[in-house]
Amino acid sequence: MKVLVVIDSLNFGGAENVLVTLASEAPRLGLELEVLSLAPPTGGRATWLPRLEAAGLPVRFLGLTRLLQPSGVPQLARAIRDSGCDVVHAHLEDASTLAPIAGRMARRPVLCTLHHVPGSLAGREAVRERLAVAVGSRSAGLIFVSQASYDAFAARYPRSHVPERWSVVHNGVDLQRFRPLPPGSTAQLPPEFGIPAGVPVAALVGHMRPGKGQEEAVRAWPDVVSACPDARLLLIGNGPLEERLRGLARDLGVASHVVFAGARDDVQELLPRVTVVVQPTHSEALPTALLEASACGVPAVATAVGGVPEVVVDGETGWLFASPAPDLVAASVKEALGDPVERERRGAAARARVEAVFSSADWAEALATRYAAVAGGRAVTQL
Repeated sequence: MKVLVVIDSLNFGGAENVLVTLASEAPRLGLELEVLSLAPPTGGRATWLPRLEAAGLPVRFLGLTRLLQPSGVPQLARAIRDSGCDVVHAHLEDASTLAPIAGRMARRPVLCTLHHVPGSLAGREAVRERLAVAVGSRSAGLIFVSQASYDAFAARYPRSHVPERWSVVHNGVDLQRFRPLPPGSTAQLPPEFGIPAGVPVAALVGHMRPGKGQEEAVRAWPDVVSACPDARLLLIGNGPLEERLRGLARDLGVASHVVFAGARDDVQELLPRVTVVVQPTHSEALPTALLEASACGVPAVATAVGGVPEVVVDGETGWLFASPAPDLVAASVKEALGDPVERERRGAAARARVEAVFSSADWAEALATRYAAVAGGRAVTQL
């Protein structure tokens, strides 16, 4: 079965990341994947292209510059027909708005997935989200990546809630790619980080933009260092806030304890070598970084928002705090760093939980079942 994956762009993000994971599972399920980005490959909107190509995924760009571009739907309908696909799977808001309409023109069934929890939006962004939910709800099926996301959208848009078409499919993590270090392996991080061997390291993986928690983590670090003088905060990723975060670390006197690693393609090698993962996020549907850390046997310290508690069980697989306030972040990080026995116990429990609930194999099979259902004209709800 051929699936055309339509996505808003190939920016750095969790939705784009899951395409690489799906590519690794597709052959055993008899799936042939092709990726179509609505946006052109300019202005940083093709960051993930090398990763997708390395995974063997053919990628095309439609080149749309705005959602309501008059030629957009006809162009997309032609691309769907030309692909020869059996099913279209749209990811993110713009794709979930345009693909169901274009799919109807091309006579192909369309599934849509939204990867966020609705927040406080206004103006154009509010309209964009409302359109995605309204049109996506009229596709063959609208998928949410967590129960928290489903519930929040149902509460925000009750008129668009179509229970027979809405469903939850948790994203999965590749348990072979992300796994604990084998016994006897070195836990030393790359020398370019300048982190001495044996010091505690809290890693935060994510795009550096408002709401992702990097600022709160940096603001918490003086308090952490007061209790754990050698502790390092490892920021993995880049983005528009990077220079501001560097300045903040300098102003707070912790520049030597905050390491900026930049965007990395070896996260699976880094995570098993850190002490904990920290994510003081403001909103998260289902955090990929926490799934990957859990698969590596690394416990998480995170905000109990959105789908985070579906991944991290407080007191069992990690530490959760109520809000991303720096004092709460610091208190939880200090507790985690101060108890190696409990860290090991929760890390092992985190690995066991992702094996049971979040494996990429189970996730891909759930998607393949839905692809087969909608290709055959059946509903997705009770699968």
